[in-house]
Amino acid sequence: MIHLRKAQYSDADAIAHLHAAGWRDTYGNVMSSDFLENHAQNERFSHWQSLLHQCNRDVAVFVAENEENIEGFICVMLKKDAQWGAYIDSLHVSSALRGQGAGKKLLHHAAEWVCSEDAKSPLYLWVFEDNVRAINFYQRLGGVITEHTVSDMPSSDNAPVFRISWKNAVQLVMSTR
Repeated sequence: MIHLRKAQYSDADAIAHLHAAGWRDTYGNVMSSDFLENHAQNERFSHWQSLLHQCNRDVAVFVAENEENIEGFICVMLKKDAQWGAYIDSLHVSSALRGQGAGKKLLHHAAEWVCSEDAKSPLYLWVFEDNVRAINFYQRLGGVITEHTVSDMPSSDNAPVFRISWKNAVQLVMSTR
């Protein structure tokens, strides 16, 4: 059974491992193989250690546990953009749990958190154009492609990305029930 909770500083290593593994599984055609194999794990560990160390009430990270193992996580940042609102920075689920509802539960939980802070806030995320499975998932949950541009991530070589957005947090809560 999947249990959701707020991430703690001690979760940084598990989140980084899951994040890097997700990138390797999904972005082999987008990110450099050298980065994915030799640098992603350490880079993600530094990122998550830093983020989870900060006490910022505008950022929330939630994890999905299955038998006390972290099998998924989501990071959302309030008021990241004046027009687009709250930013879903990351959503990753282990390959073992993909397709079993963990991603939807994490999105629902994050949207409820955004609602508790600002129910009228829109939400958005960026997804690589190459990640068709994720694009279809977000669109089934009411997300709309609102922009097509290129990634500014150094390891992605300007790969094309879509901005997917929701009108407000309530819309995402309702579509993830």
